[in-house]
Amino acid sequence: MQALFHAAAATVLACSATLALAQPIAPATNPVSLTEVLPYKGSPDKALLQYRAMQRLKKRFDEADTDGSGSLSREEASRAGLRFVQHNFEHIDTRQRGDISFDDLKAYVIQRREEARSR
Repeated sequence: MQALFHAAAATVLACSATLALAQPIAPATNPVSLTEVLPYKGSPDKALLQYRAMQRLKKRFDEADTDGSGSLSREEASRAGLRFVQHNFEHIDTRQRGDISFDDLKAYVIQRREEARSR
């Protein structure tokens, strides 16, 4: 009896999967473009590249945060090989706390990008 139940369940599951795959995917009623979600100007491809770069930077930041404080000291940045952070630490640490959050770093990167565009 249990084998019959498992066979019936497998059949129902297979039919459901087949029907789901056969259904056309309805377009979103209000599609959101990538450029609307990201705060960057330019083409969607450029916005996607900037988003991915920021995600990689966040990953490196989190890996460098060895004490799990959510911020980096100059020493943590140095040990992790984040030379950009190390060399610009005083400019990133606008509150002069001796450590920087990812938000501090992101704000600095965006500021530098905007300065480069205005030249």
